Parts: sequence; structure tokens; C-alpha cells
Amino acid sequence: MSYEIFWISGSPYAWSVLLALELKGLEYTSHLLDRSRDEHKAPEFLAINPRGKVPVLTCGDTVISETPAILAYLEAKHPEPPLFGASPEETGHIWQLVSEIESYVRGPVADGVSGPIFRGQVKDGNGAANLKAAKGPAHDALQWVDENLTGTAYLAGSAITAADIILLPVMQALARAAGKEAAAHLDLAILPLDKTYPGIAAWLARMEALPGYGNTYPPHWRD
Repeated sequence: MSYEIFWISGSPYAWSVLLALELKGLEYTSHLLDRSRDEHKAPEFLAINPRGKVPVLTCGDTVISETPAILAYLEAKHPEPPLFGASPEETGHIWQLVSEIESYVRGPVADGVSGPIFRGQVKDGNGAANLKAAKGPAHDALQWVDENLTGTAYLAGSAITAADIILLPVMQALARAAGKEAAAHLDLAILPLDKTYPGIAAWLARMEALPGYGNTYPPHWRD
């Protein structure tokens, strides 16, 4: 029975699930919802997920939402290649990294920097001031990521794991946001990544070279 995934272009959570499907070599039917038309709030989609959130993965009568739950489900059904380690110790370490990314990286980086830039909230004085205040915590988070990638190919070691695919959309969104014209006057000191955070830059290059990566890249970012 084949998988179906419902997603929105640019959703970091959906991007992570798409990456997992590609890395595990699974066939799936893609349902790209149009956020501008509120397709994620349409009755047809709310019948699948009443919360109106993406991603949602279905397989027959099985419906799974929330990214960590989807990743755990796919891992249980398709353990190769493993995204949560091959031993209890590795699994615990990977889940710890996932939790740290969600608790200490996503907020400062995505909510503090990327989100306001994408939403055009840095055009007035208050918005720019708020973003500049968020710069310190964002750099603290980026320093933690960069240090975790020192001397290792991926966050948990030599193999890609769920921690990497959870982090990737956050880092790619940050790089895209920091390069926008609206961010030029903010002195974020984030780009170029190969100078500011070489560990992250090298890791991103490895992630972008993964088979199937291009299939998951947000379509509206290609314009």
C-alpha cells in the first residue's frame, strides 16, 4: 500500500518528512496544498486532519500527523536505512539532539530571525529592533550547531539521522532569509556561512548532495 503525503511548500516540518521518505527510498504520492488558497483549511483536508496542519502522511486507513510521529512511524515500518540509530544508546542520543533542536535552535533561529524577515516585519523601527535583539540568541544556537558538527559529517556521527533532517529546513530558511534585501541593513553577521559557521556550511553541502534532495526542495523557492 502506497504512502500519500499532504504538505505545503516551505513548511519546515513537511520538508523533514519528505526528506525521510526520499532517504528511505519509499514511493509516495505528493499532495502539494496551496497556502494562498487556504487549501489546508478546506473541508476535504480537515476531514483528514481537523487541526488543518501539515504534514500529514496516510497509508490506507492509517493517518499520521506531527513530524516526530511520522518519522517514528516510518522508522518502525522501514528500519533501513536507520534514522534513529542502531542501538539504544544511539537512539537516545538522536532523540536528545532532536529535542535540543526543537527547544533551543528552532525558536531563536526561525522565530527570532527567519520568520520576521519572511513576513516583512523588519521594515519599521520596532521590527528591526526586535530582530537585532534576537541576533544574540540566534548566534548562540548557531554556535551550538557548528560545534556539534566539528570533526563529524553529521550531527550524530558519520551517518545521517533524524536530527539532520529536522535541522536542515531551519538552516536553509535562515540562509535564504539572511540573504534577502530586507535583511541587508540588519548586520546579522550570518552570511557567508563558510566564513561565519564553516561546520554548518560544509554540512549543508553534504545534505544538498543527498539523493532525492532536489525532490524535496520547496517549489516556490525555485522562482
